[in-house]
Amino acid sequence: MQISLALILHNFPEGLAMFAAAMVSSRTGTIFGIALALHKIPEGIMISLPIAVATGSRWKGFLASAIIGTLAQFLGALLGYFLLRTRWTGAVSGSLFSIVTGMLLYTVVGNMLPLARQLDQQDRYVTIWTLTGVVVFALINSVFSFS
Repeated sequence: MQISLALILHNFPEGLAMFAAAMVSSRTGTIFGIALALHKIPEGIMISLPIAVATGSRWKGFLASAIIGTLAQFLGALLGYFLLRTRWTGAVSGSLFSIVTGMLLYTVVGNMLPLARQLDQQDRYVTIWTLTGVVVFALINSVFSFS
């Protein structure tokens, strides 16, 4: 239950960021959307696998992943749309990106990386996969930068 709540709190600002990225430009929205979609793959596995194993039902694991992984994100984007669409300015965009960046950085640096290190104490995977994620998103960004 605690992990589910943490993921909901993690996904809500992602929805706000997705809304903000789409409001900035279609290019920014596309890059952010691709990055977010790739990010959702391991997140979905992380949510669905323990539930599928515990219940013996892949369907329940998938359903839990879909609800936990997307509902809060959708609600975050919807909140951004209804509260900010008519007042959208560069300052609003910068402020929203800054708030979401701070929230996500806190979650990653304060919770996710320490947990990953705890689970991989010999560091066989954490560092290389963290760097791989950075490189993949840098490549995606560079592809769209030249489009």
